[in-house]
Amino acid sequence: MSIEKEKIVAVILAGGDSKRLTEHSLPKQLININGEHIVKYCLDIYQNLSVIDSIILVINNKFRTLFEDIINKEHYTKVEKIVSGGERRQESVFNGISAIKSCDLVVIQNGVSIFTPPELILMCIETAKIHRAASSFVREVYSSFEFKENRIINPLNRSHMGHVRDPQVFDFHLLLVLHKKAQQEKRELFTNDVILLKYFGHEVYLVESTPNNFKITTDLDIKLAHILLIEAKK
Repeated sequence: MSIEKEKIVAVILAGGDSKRLTEHSLPKQLININGEHIVKYCLDIYQNLSVIDSIILVINNKFRTLFEDIINKEHYTKVEKIVSGGERRQESVFNGISAIKSCDLVVIQNGVSIFTPPELILMCIETAKIHRAASSFVREVYSSFEFKENRIINPLNRSHMGHVRDPQVFDFHLLLVLHKKAQQEKRELFTNDVILLKYFGHEVYLVESTPNNFKITTDLDIKLAHILLIEAKK
């Protein structure tokens, strides 16, 4: 008897407006680095990953024509739908997963996280198959603290601290139900889906990532990404 393969859909978030950039007019996902739009590097990862059945691309609708041109020119056959993002990440994720007819697992990836190793995605998928929710992360390496105004309030134990990285992988129906619940309760405070799941009492299992798997957010990140892409070609 054959075992039916899980259907896995990737939701790639490319709807931001890059308020934290100072040197660029385009949103960061459309900035050109080493001859390619940043979002293309992310799309390449998932287009070439055989375990991914389809992609939902969540965009800044002001630049829809440019996104469509990228998809058509590069023949991203796995991009099933292009949907508009929202004001916040939470809304953008909800728009993305709402566009999925049905699947078993959904992979959430920021479109400006372009150094995510494929093997890390596969590890997160395998973890989510067992536990229904998985996220990559990196350990905190700096001394950290809570502060108020210009005073330290509380030192934090960095050995128990980490940062969420891409991807995050979830049971599709679980994630959709909890997003709908957050909407019904008018809770709009979730900057990431792992926080949403923990708020509603669901465990998220961690898969450790390398620090190179970062989200391009600032002008400095763009410069670092440029260097890393050059190094990768050597």
